[in-house]
Amino acid sequence: MAIYALINKEVIPFVCAGKRVSIEFLHERTNFQIDKLNQWLDVTDATLPTILQAKKLAKCLHIPFAGLYMNTEDINIKAIPSIKNYRTLDGCPIVDDSGFNIAICDVLQERDFLLEESSELGIPVTPFSVPSCTTDNPIDWAYAIRQHYAIDIKDQYRCTSSRKFYLYLREKLEQKGVFVQCFTDVPVEIVRGFAIYEHKLPIIGINDDDRPPAKSFSLIHELVHLIKRESSVCNVMYNATSSQREEVFCNAVAGELLVPKDALMIVLRNGGYNKPYTTDDIRLIADRFSVSKEVIIRRLLDCGKINDTEYQTYSDEFRRIIEKEREEQRLARKAGLQTGFGKSVSRDAIDRTSSVVCKMLYYGYGEEIYSKRDIAQHLEIAPKHVDKFLMEVSKWNS
Repeated sequence: MAIYALINKEVIPFVCAGKRVSIEFLHERTNFQIDKLNQWLDVTDATLPTILQAKKLAKCLHIPFAGLYMNTEDINIKAIPSIKNYRTLDGCPIVDDSGFNIAICDVLQERDFLLEESSELGIPVTPFSVPSCTTDNPIDWAYAIRQHYAIDIKDQYRCTSSRKFYLYLREKLEQKGVFVQCFTDVPVEIVRGFAIYEHKLPIIGINDDDRPPAKSFSLIHELVHLIKRESSVCNVMYNATSSQREEVFCNAVAGELLVPKDALMIVLRNGGYNKPYTTDDIRLIADRFSVSKEVIIRRLLDCGKINDTEYQTYSDEFRRIIEKEREEQRLARKAGLQTGFGKSVSRDAIDRTSSVVCKMLYYGYGEEIYSKRDIAQHLEIAPKHVDKFLMEVSKWNS
């Protein structure tokens, strides 16, 4: 016999309205029929979901299951700010942004948590500061950002992986008052990153499903929007031929910062790389800078080392390789086989959570303000993974 959840029926429509979530999105994510969802969303209808159904709805909306029983006046949902849309959605004329809206609310909530807990713990929040960029030259902007945020090319070369370099960049930006947080459950082709400008603790949201080198590019791309005091959402990176001039500029700055022309020329010369560059050559150069192969071929094109036709050939080949790998992984998962290295729950939690929040949780645990259970609940991981999380964060200031 089904056990029905005696929820407050005002909560689901309240959350959907606050987070701008459509009933079509709920149907797509939960597979519940539209008619049934309409009954649950109608506060005058006595029909209730079962406990399992209610839990599925809560998970879809990114709210605690217990929240369905609360009074709406006790539920705080931040208003979604106005964000300029720089996305290119070819073939998708109509996009339901419900998932993206939920992601924005998640990141805003995490920022509020940081501000509130920092005040409670007496930890000052670093003021946001930006470099002085007086020209429209992407090279000048890249240099100014590197200087202001102390992004040293020697440190970049010492990073042992693209993940380490992403964490390095994130730390540098957060030291200057930027709040960086990953979001989940949004396809990368819909949103790769977004920026929300605030005088205090402006936000960069990064898609957690993206690869680390792509995250690094998105990080710098969105930082340029913040320096320009813009709130934006983007999904196509590396592109220098976009019809949107702002995106072309942000991509150009990110490319020059991550792979400075002078440094690239030195690497090409000292490494003995000569045309025609092989895919292995490009992979090795990408590893040197801890960036993606796509960024390297874009930089080779920008620096006049390859032409448009060669660039397109490389791009098509790398896209083919990625699609092949994804298909092989999909088939392996379908067959019940393990793909790649085992996931590290604690590492993934660190990668998607602001470094400032990670440090605050670590400090709070040391002061016996937070328990391991508190940390596990906040990071949405099992308590058994908290020790590894704390151990990793403890190394950051050593």
